[in-house]
Amino acid sequence: MMRENVPLASLTTFRIGGPARYVHTGDSIASVKTAFAHSRECGLPVYPMGQGSNILAADHSIAAVVLKMENDSISFTETTSGVEVCAEAGTSWDTLVRACAAEGLWGIENLAGIPGTVGAAPVQNIGAYGTELADTFSWLECYDPETDSVLRLTKDGCMFGYRDSVFKQKPGPVIMRVALLLQREGTANTNYTDLSRLIEAGEALSTPHTIGEAVRRVRSVKFPDLAKYGTAGSFFKNPTISSDAYTALKLQYSELPGFVVEEGIKIPLAWILDHVLDLRGFRMGRVHLFENQPLVLVADADATADEVNALATAVAEKVCAATGIRIEREVRSFS
Repeated sequence: MMRENVPLASLTTFRIGGPARYVHTGDSIASVKTAFAHSRECGLPVYPMGQGSNILAADHSIAAVVLKMENDSISFTETTSGVEVCAEAGTSWDTLVRACAAEGLWGIENLAGIPGTVGAAPVQNIGAYGTELADTFSWLECYDPETDSVLRLTKDGCMFGYRDSVFKQKPGPVIMRVALLLQREGTANTNYTDLSRLIEAGEALSTPHTIGEAVRRVRSVKFPDLAKYGTAGSFFKNPTISSDAYTALKLQYSELPGFVVEEGIKIPLAWILDHVLDLRGFRMGRVHLFENQPLVLVADADATADEVNALATAVAEKVCAATGIRIEREVRSFS
């Protein structure tokens, strides 16, 4: 199905964005090919979109063909290495997490409650509470318009990084389905403070289901209700700095947390926004940082992308002035 001049404010969780020239919905290779054929006729680029939960669309009209996938089946296959779970791109990510928990499968329970679709998950290499999509990723299939063929990519081919993948670096292919390898036996990953506190309070987080439900409760406090507020969740990435830079910052801010990763020391940006800059609830016009989690930008009704960008720029400048760290956006711009 194809629609014309569809406001992207109606297709994104920020509830911001001018009209896209065309929006195609697809549930098969054939329908995806139809969208690309139309784009070639019009001379417009194709922009795949899931639930629009990690996108800030520009306020002006956007000359593009937006492609929204609506294929949403899930299958489970027993293998000698575990259970291969294959989900089509239009499947809600949290629907997949719930389905896997119902099957007693370990591996993605810490990713419960993340908005968006399965097809969008590899683009961002979604992650939360010590788990990333890449941890359980097996393969995906995508349609490549350059070769007019369906490609199967393994983990190496996807080039996953922190909130990054080949699909961010080289847009074009459209993800059709994703396969994960999960396990029937597993160990709870409750190292993050939010989850360990629940255990200390007496909660038995011992199954994929109970962990998933706990993560959703934690997220319901830290993140605004998408039914009430315009937001794309965490707007910025947590920065990674060198050991020397971290040591120097610790002299200024003795309680600054840091976690050793392959590239250096990862810093929780929310801690800097809260304890160094006191930016909880910081507001500019119709946009503000969420009171319960300053990594999250919240847009009031009728806020604009320009206002979001202005606040994000101001926050980045404040962080750099106080710490020397140049932060990056996690949310993708669509203009």
